[in-house]
Amino acid sequence: MTVVTIYALFGDDIRFIALPKSVDEYWWTMTCISMAMFLIEIAIACYAKLEYPCSFYFWLDLLSTLSMISDVGWVTDEVS
Repeated sequence: MTVVTIYALFGDDIRFIALPKSVDEYWWTMTCISMAMFLIEIAIACYAKLEYPCSFYFWLDLLSTLSMISDVGWVTDEVS
């Protein structure tokens, strides 16, 4: 999950700066996969830690995961 977190933080910037437009579809797929991995991690934490659901860290994790939606071009292309 450390690698996925680093990807979530810097992946879209790397795509924008260093990669051709032709790889966008693959990059957006990787972003969706990483979002799914974060959601699975949140679900597991809810199961494993009784104090985690509705805690500060739960909402922080959920908000940061949902904020990745703006990195997916399929979504932002439909909105704009």
